[in-house]
Amino acid sequence: MSVKHYGIFLAYAPTVDLRNQGLGRYLAAFLKGAADRDDLHFVLVCPSWSGKELQALLASEGVPRDRYEIRSPGQKPIVLRGFEAYQAYQKRPRKKPLRQRLIDWSHQTRVAAMRRIEERLAQAYSFSALLPLLLGLVILALIALILSPIGLIAMMVFLSGRLVRRAIQRIARPLFGLTGRLQRALRHPKEDGLVLRLYQLMDKAESNRMLQLIDELRHVRAWYSPTAFWPAFNEIRAPRLMCVPDVVLAEFPVGFSHVGGDRFLANFASVESAILSGQNFVTYSDSVKWETLVDRYAVPAANVAVIHHAPNDLAPWITVSGFADIHAATRRYCETLFVRALGKSSNPDYARTFFNRSARFLFYASQFRPNKNLIALLSAYEYLLRRRLIGHKLILTGKPHAWPPIEKFLADHHLENEVLCLHGLEIQELAACYKLADLAVNPSLSEGGCPFTFTEALSVGTPVVMARIPVTEEVLTDPELQEMTFFDPYDWKDMAHRIEWALSHRDELLAAQRRTYADLAQRSWTDVVNEHIEVLERIATAGSQPGNLKAA
Repeated sequence: MSVKHYGIFLAYAPTVDLRNQGLGRYLAAFLKGAADRDDLHFVLVCPSWSGKELQALLASEGVPRDRYEIRSPGQKPIVLRGFEAYQAYQKRPRKKPLRQRLIDWSHQTRVAAMRRIEERLAQAYSFSALLPLLLGLVILALIALILSPIGLIAMMVFLSGRLVRRAIQRIARPLFGLTGRLQRALRHPKEDGLVLRLYQLMDKAESNRMLQLIDELRHVRAWYSPTAFWPAFNEIRAPRLMCVPDVVLAEFPVGFSHVGGDRFLANFASVESAILSGQNFVTYSDSVKWETLVDRYAVPAANVAVIHHAPNDLAPWITVSGFADIHAATRRYCETLFVRALGKSSNPDYARTFFNRSARFLFYASQFRPNKNLIALLSAYEYLLRRRLIGHKLILTGKPHAWPPIEKFLADHHLENEVLCLHGLEIQELAACYKLADLAVNPSLSEGGCPFTFTEALSVGTPVVMARIPVTEEVLTDPELQEMTFFDPYDWKDMAHRIEWALSHRDELLAAQRRTYADLAQRSWTDVVNEHIEVLERIATAGSQPGNLKAA
């Protein structure tokens, strides 16, 4: 049997953790779907800084190693190696300064001496027994008297040293200002304009190295990019297909400008450049095809294929076998994973004292982005918690400091101990959170396809309520199911009402959603791969010329 090779182009930034990216999980599911076909082999080309992380992601998701290979340029850029060395230096276990160690030693010695004196006093039954103790105290007093001038001199030297340091600081203030900016750039590289410009130059150079590598892979029939962030993909001199999951930066420009500023503006420019210079596209939904690519960017409809997701089944990651009561054993395992996940909370002090494995909670797995509608969700939750007394925690999976409005809302409403943000969950921990949740919630205003929330939650027996947006209506078409599942994402009170109703009618909602999930589960990731290969073959046959890409 002849094996056909197809390429996948990946150009994530150095600081991106692929395990926390929806596209990373999509890529893993896609490659696992290809594992059932012996006639396919994928070549993944990525930057020099992504190879190990990509391999770790695919290994953690259980992707068979013989179905793909990872190719990347040689060494990382020197500036990146320097930055990584600095990060490793900052994370190293640190010893206390010598001055602090001396202070600690002095304190410990003094405490030990006092305890010894107390013991001798308590155990003395005659004045003669106290004589050695009194003699020792006299000796210590004489030593202190002798050392007092030395201590005074040391204090004077210390104070004069402070004066000298202040003088040096005033003279070298411009240098210290430059050092301060460098430190800020190292701590928050994504927010610094100079770092952003350096990254763009580094990314361009790395993309050229990747393109040279791709030119040598003549056996690859066609290339696929799972996102539209990388204009360099269009410079590949071979048949190519670009996926456009969505262009949320165009739909929420104000929100993203408040989060990332110049960084997101640069990302938006890259996305538009990639789309405008592309030829063949694939999306997850008709909504993105027509409203984004055709209407907004004037892409001919015949050049866009629509290939829907397959369900994400999380049950295999947490199901325990070999016990008389599999359900109970699975739940206990999930509770163990849940406790482990709490260690990744943004509020570690509270999480360390939270030992209730049976806590009731709502769950939303998503990064914190303006289109995710998190303020509305928090408003609905705060109302349910304080006015309707639901008694549930809310567990999220983003970083509050990554989007200041979230952090501010939690602080202003004193929700730091009620809303737990668990970042960087492993796939087993994610599945456990879905399993243990009373209800999964997805308030997102915009998605590229029907959110994974629905199938991920239902795969482990948890019902879902979701925002009524075009991509969800496109997949969940039953009117009765829509009435039970959807809420108006622009009305937090309607969201709160739907959540409260779902908690009170959990079994009814779960039964209705399971029927739809059973239908959706008939579609596999192998089907998704087959449809992509069909489109890639048509492109390869046509020699990269745009044409009718309508998926079967």
